[in-house]
Amino acid sequence: MTMIHRLRAHHDMVFEWVSARLAPDILPVLARLTLAGIFWRSLLTKVNTSKLFTYTELINDFPVERARMRVPELPLDLKPATLHQFRTDFALPLLPPEWAAWMATLAEFVIPIMLVLGLATRIGALALIGLTLVIQIFIFPEAWWSTHALWLVIALYLVFHGPGRVSLDHILRRNFAP
Repeated sequence: MTMIHRLRAHHDMVFEWVSARLAPDILPVLARLTLAGIFWRSLLTKVNTSKLFTYTELINDFPVERARMRVPELPLDLKPATLHQFRTDFALPLLPPEWAAWMATLAEFVIPIMLVLGLATRIGALALIGLTLVIQIFIFPEAWWSTHALWLVIALYLVFHGPGRVSLDHILRRNFAP
């Protein structure tokens, strides 16, 4: 057996092991967390937030307060700039701007939580596919390859492959399925 054949055999053995043991658990979790993070950060631009774990950073000798984490203030309250944006830049046909703003905001609040927990993952991913297509078609049609195609691929992975074993969906199915 040549050196190339031995290297290929080792390569195949390592990647078969990784594919069998790690991919079924790691890839779905990473996909869920990535998609949740994208839409959660968008939520944080639409509502008032509270800073957690603040610290002060000196920038050009001026103190600037930073936060390691921001969370939405409850109850959710849309920023005036969000409503203005949905009345102008994000206006959708046939849907009042206030409804569109609240629908997008509530989806960006609830669905990322569902994805992190792995609860109703396929339904959440389908909803984010719909939201992504609305954003693509009506709001940012130029952003397909740079952004929206990636979101769609991640969401489609979750729809077709599910949330993985590290999820509430898996636990519920295992414990309560007939």
